[in-house]
Amino acid sequence: MNCRPPLGSNAPHIVGVLAASLFLVGSSVRAEESASTGSLSATESRLDASRRAPDAEARGSGRRDSGIIPGVLIGPRLSVAVPTPTFGVEAKILRYVGLSFDYGFFPKLTISGVEVGYSMWNVGARVYPFGGAFFVGAVYGHYGVEATATVAQGTGSVKASSNFLGPQIGARWIQPSGFFFGIDLAWAFPLGYSSEASPDPSGTTVSVKQTADRYLQNGIPLVGLVSVGWMF
Repeated sequence: MNCRPPLGSNAPHIVGVLAASLFLVGSSVRAEESASTGSLSATESRLDASRRAPDAEARGSGRRDSGIIPGVLIGPRLSVAVPTPTFGVEAKILRYVGLSFDYGFFPKLTISGVEVGYSMWNVGARVYPFGGAFFVGAVYGHYGVEATATVAQGTGSVKASSNFLGPQIGARWIQPSGFFFGIDLAWAFPLGYSSEASPDPSGTTVSVKQTADRYLQNGIPLVGLVSVGWMF
């Protein structure tokens, strides 16, 4: 005797098993697709982040490291400085090296009856040890002082000049636009200082020469109180 139930009576059970199997398979496929999509999205996000990182770093640092010439920034500069304002040109190369040229003068001024004029030029070499704003370096240049005294008894003159060499420290903050500002301090030690005077009857020029010798032979400060410029 065959005791198996009719096929029709098992049909609902078979359909249920098949439906459950299809549901489990579909869920597994969707989970795998989601994991694959998530992994791809994470990879793409990491790639996008790596591409954006240099730009974000440059924006975050608030500086500019390259201009018209790759790896080089160069441009004009004006400095409110002591003993005289200067104007010149400045360059920064590969973030870590800097060069500059400055020229300064003031027209002859009359002080206590003595007409005094001053001029100076210098070249500078700098190292930016951290690749940022701070630098250390050295300057080499020349300065000259001329004074003329005119009194009732006659006229006399004084000339003093020297090459100089000295250390320098300072900072330059370069904006992403290329505009920069900064400060610097140097001490110009004289190299081959010389002075001469043609005495006037009152002795004024001799006194001026003695004063110049007393101060200039020990060197002069070169202080850039405020320097502004634009690098391209």
